[in-house]
Amino acid sequence: MKKILTAIVCLISVASAVAESGQFEAVSGGVVTAITNDYGNSKYSITNVTYSTLVIKSNVSFLPVGAMGVSQCLGTVTVENTNASGGGSCLASDTDGDKWRLNYVRGNSTPQSLTGTAEFIGLTGKFANVKGPCNFDQKRLVKDGAVHVTSLLKCAVSK
Repeated sequence: MKKILTAIVCLISVASAVAESGQFEAVSGGVVTAITNDYGNSKYSITNVTYSTLVIKSNVSFLPVGAMGVSQCLGTVTVENTNASGGGSCLASDTDGDKWRLNYVRGNSTPQSLTGTAEFIGLTGKFANVKGPCNFDQKRLVKDGAVHVTSLLKCAVSK
């Protein structure tokens, strides 16, 4: 019986040592392209953004400060009588080729900013089995007809 209990304690210790959780923050920038259908008081848009991302704060090993990646995000925006809603998904890859996904939901928005929530889902390599909730704060600037965006992403993740 003593050997069984010792074995169970050892297994729990090994499992605990492998698990990792913490927070990271990343800043991203890119240009939005959108296709919009306008129906009077309602507009429906499909958005596409390619982001470059830099981790600026982190206490997790799989996304250290200075880590870089590229994201491709597709989403929808519905505006009905000035009420905006929408969401989408981003597929991201770091410089090693390891991938993760963000599923996001738009929150409060103005013409200059947008906030929302996202779910971080690790897909391959060092991100496999990583999950956690995120918040984002996006700022927008229209210049020469293009919509430039900068986003701050804050996530609490575990593996």
